[in-house]
Amino acid sequence: MALKASEFNVSAWEPSLWPVTGLFGDEAFYLTRLSDTWRRHGRQHGFGERLVLDQTDSDVAARLSSELDALSLFSDQTLVELRLARPTLDSALRESLLRWVSSPVSDKRLLVTGPKPGKGELKSDWYQTLSKHNHLIEATTVPSYQFAAWLNSELQQHKLKLDEDASQAVLQHTEGNMLAAGQVIERLKLVQPDLLAGDVIALEQVIEILTQSARYTVYDLIDCALKADLKGLNRIADLLRAEGVDAMSTLFAIHRELDILLQIRYRMDQGEAANQAIGALRVWRSREGLIRGVVNRLSLTTLRKLLTLCNETDRAIKGGSQEPAWFIIKDILFGLAGQPVNR
Repeated sequence: MALKASEFNVSAWEPSLWPVTGLFGDEAFYLTRLSDTWRRHGRQHGFGERLVLDQTDSDVAARLSSELDALSLFSDQTLVELRLARPTLDSALRESLLRWVSSPVSDKRLLVTGPKPGKGELKSDWYQTLSKHNHLIEATTVPSYQFAAWLNSELQQHKLKLDEDASQAVLQHTEGNMLAAGQVIERLKLVQPDLLAGDVIALEQVIEILTQSARYTVYDLIDCALKADLKGLNRIADLLRAEGVDAMSTLFAIHRELDILLQIRYRMDQGEAANQAIGALRVWRSREGLIRGVVNRLSLTTLRKLLTLCNETDRAIKGGSQEPAWFIIKDILFGLAGQPVNR
């Protein structure tokens, strides 16, 4: 049985990390937060070494099996991360994962992250074993009708009190984007409430935070691509890169947008009306026009090609390619804007 990320209590990792943890889905907010939390708990438990493996590596199955058998250096314990790029695995990688879940070792902990496994993978022995032990977490987006309740819960968790107008401003600014909401909350934690208003953060302070962050966000960058605003796309991409914005977080956000577009375009190719397909994916009303423009502009083949470029970007971020990751990111965004993809 898989646990929902929105309901998962990280205190489950306080006594000890699970031998193998599966974290699957397309919500960058949960993938980032829970991966960071897993690493932090690992360090607290004495796991000082770290190894990152990628499904796209040619020898990943052999390396994963080899790591299970190897002794940690200097009696140190090792955190191993396996990052999946596809919803299906080959037989060698399935076998390696089955060894990890069937015969765990005390000095290693494994975190497997990636998209939601395909139907065939859900029936595999390694996945079924993890499910049996409740060591699977679904990193799925909170539905739009639950977003307000989720946001209030996050604010309470961080002991942030906003007046009603301020809460509405954050809600409207983030429009169901959990990663954007998380970034706003991190900025709000630095705000000192007006002592005359008690410990409540007022609308004016929230607007200041939102205004400061509005010009240079990943989501503005994606919107420029959806609008086919090439000048704005170039400018914001260069600004974000110059400011040192993390390429992996940017890639997560782009990948999530592409996944939604792919699902809508696929439904349309199967004969579904655009409005019906967009409604099925619970796109926010304020973004329906942008999304409709893109799915009418781009074919399913083109969207799949852009998704493949996401995998190339992931490899570049991890050092598997000498090409700068931001160069590929810009190519993906230009592709979304309707420009030819010459790769």
